[in-house]
Amino acid sequence: MHEASLAQGLLKVALESVSSYNKAHPEAPAGRITSLRLGLGILSCVEVSTFTGCFELLAEGSPAEGARLDIEREALPCVCRDCAASFSLEQRHFVCPVCGSQNLSFSGGHGLTLLGLEVENPTVS
Repeated sequence: MHEASLAQGLLKVALESVSSYNKAHPEAPAGRITSLRLGLGILSCVEVSTFTGCFELLAEGSPAEGARLDIEREALPCVCRDCAASFSLEQRHFVCPVCGSQNLSFSGGHGLTLLGLEVENPTVS
């Protein structure tokens, strides 16, 4: 189950980001993490509900406990090797929309990317 290791890595990056920000801005530190915006490649083979459950368990007792995960599927940029058409796939249907070829070239699509996070501002009342 690679979802658990991905969730653990995401939590580590998010917590380190907040800690780094707080060290650089002691006058206005960030509070707890309320949401994380993620990009998920269509080839990542991540089961979203399993990943979310793992993140929730791992985040218990941390500043990310209760944080919402907003997960966006990222399109896969492709080029057809037969007709040279450029396009993006939104789902795992590997066919050129121009000529119908399955002879496609692409790179990426396997990743999970932290696109942004939201935190509470403890100084605002």
